[in-house]
Amino acid sequence: MKHFEKYKKELELFERGRSKYEWDELEELITDDFEEEKITSEEFDALMKRLMDLDCG
Repeated sequence: MKHFEKYKKELELFERGRSKYEWDELEELITDDFEEEKITSEEFDALMKRLMDLDCG
């Protein structure tokens, strides 16, 4: 759950223009942690949906 919460906060910062990461960096970090089983598939789906909403917003 630690990684999921970290990404939720980072996505909030990204939305406000205050993240230290670019959109594609966040996508890569989230994907890497999912592949390394640091986040669940449900957490991955939620984070990626949020990230896609920010990209399309």
